[in-house]
Amino acid sequence: MSKYAFVLASLVAVGCGGAAPSVKAPAVAARVAPAKPGGTATAALPANAIRRSAVQAVLTDGPGAFLQSVAVDDHAVFLAGKFHGFRITALRGESWAGVDLRPGDVVTRVNGFSIEHPEQAAEAFYSLRVASELRVEYERDGEPRELRFGIVEDAGPPADSATRRN
Repeated sequence: MSKYAFVLASLVAVGCGGAAPSVKAPAVAARVAPAKPGGTATAALPANAIRRSAVQAVLTDGPGAFLQSVAVDDHAVFLAGKFHGFRITALRGESWAGVDLRPGDVVTRVNGFSIEHPEQAAEAFYSLRVASELRVEYERDGEPRELRFGIVEDAGPPADSATRRN
């Protein structure tokens, strides 16, 4: 899953007024990450999982960079006079390929956090630093849906076999 798709879910609304992020979900059962600079490929990534390093990269870039890949309606969605969520109006870039999110979907919560106010969205976004999963609750055509992605730790460098003796 792309790093932007991942964080979009976690930031669905870092700014509750204008462009706010949303959710994503990879459709691929498993993938192999690109080769590392040393030329060795990383281990296969299970479906519905994202690497901690990808999450950290998005967090480092900040909410502003993330919000460039998603647009939401200028006005929040309200039901019975209460905040309900943010309607996605556009997803920009190839990073959304394979993600079960589309314009018209309404993101309602991220990792259990309401995203009504900017500080709540920011809390949801930055909670990903230590979260074990990314969970995005949203609605499509009035039906509730949820995206879940486990956040997996990157494997450390392989231990030298000589150092493991004795």
